[in-house]
Amino acid sequence: MKALAVGPRAVFERAGWRPSLCPLLDPGISFSSRVRGPSAAGGEVSYRAVLVSVRMAIRGVIDAVVTAPISKESWALAGAGPLDHTQLIQRETGSKRIAMMLVGGGMRAVLATRHIPHARVARRLTHAALAEAAALAREGLRALGVARPEIALCALNPHAGDGGLIGTEEARVLTPAAASLGLAGPYPADALWKSHRDGRFDAVIAAYHDQALIPMKVAAGYSIVNWTLGSPIVRTSPGHGTAFEIAGRGKADPSGTIAAALLAVEAAANRRRS
Repeated sequence: MKALAVGPRAVFERAGWRPSLCPLLDPGISFSSRVRGPSAAGGEVSYRAVLVSVRMAIRGVIDAVVTAPISKESWALAGAGPLDHTQLIQRETGSKRIAMMLVGGGMRAVLATRHIPHARVARRLTHAALAEAAALAREGLRALGVARPEIALCALNPHAGDGGLIGTEEARVLTPAAASLGLAGPYPADALWKSHRDGRFDAVIAAYHDQALIPMKVAAGYSIVNWTLGSPIVRTSPGHGTAFEIAGRGKADPSGTIAAALLAVEAAANRRRS
């Protein structure tokens, strides 16, 4: 597969792009600001580049999309409708169910809830949300060649609720859901990640964003990858943020983007074969 860069030509040229490296598609939005931080102008050009790429993938012009980190604040300042990549892809593809699989450090995780405040997690952690996460996790694992996935569920509360002393979500929602969905657990999250990394399970379903991102980033550093499941297109991205404070200074670690590109190639090739 060959690479295609999508974004303002001037920005890529400042970063060292040359025509000999790969073709470039400029979406036609000028961007001259060098402000290191959220901005409406940066949000507009970022949003348009992602939108063009996703629509090309939907039409089959390209095999996969590897997106760079975005600033959600910039997208909001630009008036972009979706909050993030995942919501944009869901809207454009009409996918009814969609999830993030995080890959890195020998571990894989699917989030039952995504970018929401912690105060809302318990309300969103429903049987339906867990069923969707489990189904998409199995689809993703099978796409990676895991014929019979073994998946475990993270508890929401410390000690998996300690028999109801530290919360009732396990007894009311998570344990019945795990039993009906063929998941192991729910297990206390602090112990489950060690078991997963040791190879006991093929993937983990995390109750909320940081429950997965913290242990995985400790294990994988900046090489963690975010893979969008449930969509008709292949889309991956590095699992880290924008790091505005070091933008343009030659200090950024490219390992996450490289890992995302490699996973995108693998996933796209598997789709072609299936």
